[in-house]
Amino acid sequence: MRNIQSFHMDGNGWADIGYNFLVGENGAAYEGRGWGRQGAHAPGYNDRSVGMGVMGTFTNGIPNAAARNAAQQLISCGVSLGHIASNYWLIGHRQAVATACPGNAFFNEIRNWPRFNPNV
Repeated sequence: MRNIQSFHMDGNGWADIGYNFLVGENGAAYEGRGWGRQGAHAPGYNDRSVGMGVMGTFTNGIPNAAARNAAQQLISCGVSLGHIASNYWLIGHRQAVATACPGNAFFNEIRNWPRFNPNV
Protein backbone atom coordinates (compact mmCIF):
# COMPACT_ATOMS: atom_id res chain seq x y z
CA MET A 1 0.00 0.00 0.00
CA ARG A 2 2.71 2.43 0.97
CA ASN A 3 4.62 1.81 -2.28
CA ILE A 4 1.50 2.47 -4.35
CA GLN A 5 0.78 5.60 -2.34
CA SER A 6 4.33 6.86 -2.84
CA PHE A 7 4.20 6.13 -6.58
CA HIS A 8 0.89 7.95 -6.98
CA MET A 9 1.87 10.92 -4.82
CA ASP A 10 5.55 11.32 -5.69
CA GLY A 11 5.50 9.96 -9.24
CA ASN A 12 2.15 11.30 -10.42
CA GLY A 13 1.87 14.34 -8.17
CA TRP A 14 -1.53 13.28 -6.85
CA ALA A 15 -2.78 14.16 -3.38
CA ASP A 16 -3.17 10.50 -2.43
CA ILE A 17 -3.61 7.03 -3.91
CA GLY A 18 -5.49 7.42 -7.18
CA TYR A 19 -7.88 4.54 -6.54
CA ASN A 20 -10.85 4.63 -4.22
CA PHE A 21 -9.97 1.16 -2.94
CA LEU A 22 -7.31 -1.51 -3.29
CA VAL A 23 -7.78 -5.20 -2.61
CA GLY A 24 -5.07 -7.58 -1.45
CA GLU A 25 -4.70 -11.29 -1.96
CA ASN A 26 -5.17 -11.61 1.80
CA GLY A 27 -8.85 -10.86 1.12
CA ALA A 28 -8.74 -7.40 2.69
CA ALA A 29 -10.02 -4.22 1.09
CA TYR A 30 -7.95 -1.10 1.75
CA GLU A 31 -9.37 2.39 1.52
CA GLY A 32 -7.56 4.79 -0.75
CA ARG A 33 -9.79 7.77 -1.48
CA GLY A 34 -12.83 5.92 -0.18
CA TRP A 35 -16.44 6.37 -1.21
CA GLY A 36 -16.64 10.13 -0.82
CA ARG A 37 -13.72 11.40 -2.90
CA GLN A 38 -13.17 11.40 -6.64
CA GLY A 39 -10.42 9.10 -7.86
CA ALA A 40 -7.54 10.09 -10.11
CA HIS A 41 -7.10 6.73 -11.82
CA ALA A 42 -9.05 7.18 -15.07
CA PRO A 43 -9.37 10.67 -16.57
CA GLY A 44 -12.76 11.06 -18.20
CA TYR A 45 -14.30 8.50 -15.84
CA ASN A 46 -13.19 9.67 -12.39
CA ASP A 47 -16.23 11.85 -11.80
CA ARG A 48 -18.62 8.92 -12.32
CA SER A 49 -16.73 5.88 -11.14
CA VAL A 50 -15.29 4.07 -8.17
CA GLY A 51 -11.79 2.90 -8.92
CA MET A 52 -10.71 -0.39 -7.43
CA GLY A 53 -7.36 -2.04 -7.94
CA VAL A 54 -6.20 -5.50 -6.95
CA MET A 55 -2.60 -5.48 -5.76
CA GLY A 56 -0.34 -7.66 -7.87
CA THR A 57 0.60 -8.39 -11.47
CA PHE A 58 -2.05 -10.35 -13.34
CA THR A 59 -0.78 -10.69 -16.88
CA ASN A 60 -0.42 -14.47 -16.79
CA GLY A 61 -2.52 -15.43 -13.78
CA ILE A 62 -5.56 -14.12 -11.97
CA PRO A 63 -5.80 -12.93 -8.37
CA ASN A 64 -6.54 -15.64 -5.85
CA ALA A 65 -10.08 -16.42 -4.71
CA ALA A 66 -9.75 -14.26 -1.57
CA ALA A 67 -8.95 -11.16 -3.65
CA ARG A 68 -11.64 -11.87 -6.24
CA ASN A 69 -14.25 -12.41 -3.54
CA ALA A 70 -13.20 -9.25 -1.70
CA ALA A 71 -13.46 -7.22 -4.90
CA GLN A 72 -16.94 -8.53 -5.65
CA GLN A 73 -18.03 -7.98 -2.05
CA LEU A 74 -16.74 -4.42 -2.20
CA ILE A 75 -18.84 -3.79 -5.32
CA SER A 76 -21.89 -5.26 -3.57
CA CYS A 77 -21.20 -3.12 -0.51
CA GLY A 78 -20.99 0.01 -2.67
CA VAL A 79 -24.33 -0.84 -4.27
CA SER A 80 -25.94 -1.54 -0.86
CA LEU A 81 -24.65 1.75 0.55
CA GLY A 82 -25.79 3.71 -2.50
CA HIS A 83 -22.28 4.69 -3.62
CA ILE A 84 -22.52 2.53 -6.73
CA ALA A 85 -25.68 2.56 -8.86
CA SER A 86 -27.46 -0.78 -9.05
CA ASN A 87 -27.26 -0.58 -12.85
CA TYR A 88 -23.48 0.10 -12.81
CA TRP A 89 -21.09 -0.97 -15.55
CA LEU A 90 -17.96 -2.90 -14.70
CA ILE A 91 -15.01 -2.08 -16.94
CA GLY A 92 -11.32 -2.80 -16.84
CA HIS A 93 -8.87 0.05 -16.33
CA ARG A 94 -7.54 -0.48 -19.88
CA GLN A 95 -10.97 0.39 -21.26
CA ALA A 96 -10.72 3.86 -19.73
CA VAL A 97 -7.06 4.77 -20.30
CA ALA A 98 -4.04 3.38 -22.14
CA THR A 99 -2.67 0.87 -19.65
CA ALA A 100 -2.02 -2.85 -19.37
CA CYS A 101 -3.99 -2.86 -16.12
CA PRO A 102 -5.58 -5.10 -14.88
CA GLY A 103 -3.36 -7.54 -16.81
CA ASN A 104 -4.46 -9.83 -19.61
CA ALA A 105 -5.41 -12.78 -17.41
CA PHE A 106 -7.41 -10.72 -14.93
CA PHE A 107 -9.09 -8.71 -17.68
CA ASN A 108 -10.28 -11.95 -19.25
CA GLU A 109 -11.56 -13.03 -15.84
CA ILE A 110 -13.60 -9.88 -15.14
CA ARG A 111 -15.23 -10.22 -18.55
CA ASN A 112 -17.26 -12.99 -16.86
CA TRP A 113 -18.24 -10.93 -13.81
CA PRO A 114 -21.74 -9.51 -13.46
CA ARG A 115 -22.37 -6.21 -15.23
CA PHE A 116 -19.12 -6.23 -17.26
CA ASN A 117 -19.51 -3.88 -20.22
CA PRO A 118 -17.31 -4.71 -23.23
CA ASN A 119 -18.53 -1.67 -25.19
CA VAL A 120 -17.64 1.43 -23.23
